[in-house]
Amino acid sequence: MRLVHSGGMNRTLPLFPLNTVLFPGAPASLQIFEPRYREMLRDCMASDRRFGIVLIKSGKETGVSAVPHRVGTVARITSIGAPRRGAIPVEATGEGRFEIKAEDRVRSYLSATVELLNDDPTGTASDELLFAARESTKRYLGAMLASRGVYATDTSVPDDPTELSFYAGSIVSNADNQTLQKILEMRRMSDRLQAGMALLAHETESLRTTFMRSGPGRDKALFSSN
Repeated sequence: MRLVHSGGMNRTLPLFPLNTVLFPGAPASLQIFEPRYREMLRDCMASDRRFGIVLIKSGKETGVSAVPHRVGTVARITSIGAPRRGAIPVEATGEGRFEIKAEDRVRSYLSATVELLNDDPTGTASDELLFAARESTKRYLGAMLASRGVYATDTSVPDDPTELSFYAGSIVSNADNQTLQKILEMRRMSDRLQAGMALLAHETESLRTTFMRSGPGRDKALFSSN
């Protein structure tokens, strides 16, 4: 999966504040039902199919517009399904990150002038750090699959260093949003890799501890693939 980077550029972007953190390269499945976000969807499809997903800092997803964090991720719409029970299913993919410079509440939904972000060039990762990050990711994926009764001798992880630096945040299942937001906002790839390794190590140990306590017979009830 190729990540799109267009740092240093400003553009206007519709915003969708959510109680989730989207990372570049990660998929997003949304259900659009509020009239304001239906309008946003129409405007996105009439333009370049892109909007911004930002973690809510205060407020709620529905009703009055929430206050978002300043850094979010550009989401590109990949498909729109048929409406079901009043909601429109939308599939999107995270691209590059952005920082909000000025909010605009002229339309029914929130939009903003944003700056598309590039990484700090001083934050490149050494071969040793990349190897350690890949091994940490494989250990987590192995523990997660084992907790679901699936045992894999080889797990695939991204080869691209930038994609790898965002991958940890997109695959963990129990991390809190504030921790994930901090990783998203890091401008140095090496910092994200190190933070991701620490997060994965914690989550791996948690999975293994739960698995040991529950035992293989009961684990399927504790860890559902759904």
